[in-house]
Amino acid sequence: MASEWEYVELATKIFSFKRGDVVVGAGEDDCAVVKVNNRSIVLTADSLHEKTDFPPQIREWEKGHMSIAVNLSDIAAMGAEPAFFLYTVTLTKNYTLKKFREFCMGIARLAEKYGVCVVGGDTDSGDEFAVSGFAVGFSNKPLLRKNAKAGEKVFITGLTGKAQLSLEQLFSGLSRDSIAFPEKLYTPEPKIEEGIRISEFVSACTDVSDSLAISLHLIARASKVRIELKSVDLSLLEEYVDKEKAKELFLYSGGDYELVYTCEDDDGIEIGKVVEGRGVYIDGRTVEFRGYTH
Repeated sequence: MASEWEYVELATKIFSFKRGDVVVGAGEDDCAVVKVNNRSIVLTADSLHEKTDFPPQIREWEKGHMSIAVNLSDIAAMGAEPAFFLYTVTLTKNYTLKKFREFCMGIARLAEKYGVCVVGGDTDSGDEFAVSGFAVGFSNKPLLRKNAKAGEKVFITGLTGKAQLSLEQLFSGLSRDSIAFPEKLYTPEPKIEEGIRISEFVSACTDVSDSLAISLHLIARASKVRIELKSVDLSLLEEYVDKEKAKELFLYSGGDYELVYTCEDDDGIEIGKVVEGRGVYIDGRTVEFRGYTH
């Protein structure tokens, strides 16, 4: 089977037609951007499946939370304000109304927190629980991956690797109450406020869903620059694993939904710099393009 990114690249080529009001089209960034009456509208879609995306011991309301959170994270990466959300959900034959209510409440709570209106949805039946979301937001200045400039610094809103560490602890036999960062695994928080804050001065931005490494490569490729990473304090991870494992988690694990961005300066966590060239490096070595695979 081909990689997720090969499917994305193929679809991007097929859906290359653009109208005049399409600013960012299929596969070009975290969200599509269209202009309507001189206003930028950002649109995104994401899907989650029981077997591949939801961690063990997850509760129904947490599935709902996660379903909207992953979509709002893309909106946050554009520096946009989220406004509307739609969903489609595939229900198994033993899925009860009680479970569905809890699932919907998980969506509703996070939607209300950020002023998002859930304007519709659809239900279907199937062999596996799955949900797809579609989110819409507004932005005066959408943040794109392609505008990083040599001389800028690279920042991140929070330490990556926490979600994967917690997942591996679950698989090792720990209960969900005993893992290191349960909130990062079960109820990831989209960085909406941070995205809006940095939108005034940031050059390039994306969210970290599949891995920090993949996100940095996407910025470097789109901007035609080289990103050089520096040593970062990984002591939060090193409380649970050795230094090499902590570095692996930091670079190559997914599910954290932090924002990584470039600008001249900021008070976020500085993790590197943008220079002329191509690729992503740390300590003179190439950072691989790899991370979470669906």
